[in-house]
Amino acid sequence: MLARFTRILARPGRRAFSSAKTVKVTYVNMDGERATVDATVGDTLLQTARKNKIDMYGPCEGGGQDANDYGEGPCCTECRCFIPIEYHSKVAPVNKEEAFVLAQATDTNETSRLACQVVLTEECDGLVCAMPHYDREPYWNHVENV
Repeated sequence: MLARFTRILARPGRRAFSSAKTVKVTYVNMDGERATVDATVGDTLLQTARKNKIDMYGPCEGGGQDANDYGEGPCCTECRCFIPIEYHSKVAPVNKEEAFVLAQATDTNETSRLACQVVLTEECDGLVCAMPHYDREPYWNHVENV
C-alpha cells in the first residue's frame, strides 16, 4: 500500500507535501527595498536569504574556519544584520563566539546579530531583518597582527 501511495505522489507535476513549518520574514536593505519570503523554521536568516536569492553577504556561511586552525563558529562580520529587540527573546541568545565577532564591527548595536547564527523559530513569524551596506572586503583584511 505504501509503495502505491509513494508512486502516486512521485508522478510528474504533483507537488510533494512537506511538514516543515514556515514563517514570514521580511528583508530590508539600506535603500528601503523590501522582500517578504516564506522561511522554514529551523533555517538561519542567512540560509533563508540564500534560498530566496536575497543579496546577503556571508562568505563563511556561519561555519567559520577549520576547527584545527582557528576554532569553530562564525569568523566574519559580513552577514551582520539588525533584528527588532522583541525578537531577540524568540531566538537563541548571542553566544560568546558571536559576541566576539560582533565586537569587531564598528556599525553594530544592541539589535545586531549575525544572520548565520539566527535560527528561526515559529515565534519569528513577521520578523524584519534589516541589512546594512556590505563592503564585501574579507574580514581578515581588517584584523591587525594576523
